[in-house]
Amino acid sequence: MKTALLLGTTGMLRGAAAHATARVEKAALVSRNAGGFSFGSDLLDAKLTRISADYDDTSALLPALERHAPFDLALTWIHPRAELLRAALDALVAPGGLLVEVMGSRSILTGPNGEPSIAALRAEALAHQPDITYAQVILGFVHEGKNSRWLDHEEISAAAIAQMEMPLPRRIAGTLEPWDERPH
Repeated sequence: MKTALLLGTTGMLRGAAAHATARVEKAALVSRNAGGFSFGSDLLDAKLTRISADYDDTSALLPALERHAPFDLALTWIHPRAELLRAALDALVAPGGLLVEVMGSRSILTGPNGEPSIAALRAEALAHQPDITYAQVILGFVHEGKNSRWLDHEEISAAAIAQMEMPLPRRIAGTLEPWDERPH
């Protein structure tokens, strides 16, 4: 693989972003504070093109990404409100490429009137893109005795790395059930 897009990956997905960067020749890292980001590894940092941008500003971000596209691998964490950016991602992925999209646990919930979930909508939309492999990671929680907790950064990155290594249409990190036992 030659190029990777790392979007929203400098926090909880930092480990997965490092794994992705190790697999490619160069990586475009998008973050509001990308200029100051470092993996702490000269080898990995040398592969980065840092793009300081807010993904809510799609009109500015897309042209910046297009300059570095196509991407053989895209690892993304995008809030549901960034629908335009999310919809444009598949066009940035090279034929034969892999798009790993990390989503929160609520992304699998149907709408109040039975509308399909965002995860279902994305899976359906990307099913019509036969030139790329689409792999979702849905973040759940972990039961610990009588309590539950959200996943930690290492568990989240491990699920994303698993999708990079052996992509499945959907991988649940942790558990999503019973829903009423999730942490609050």
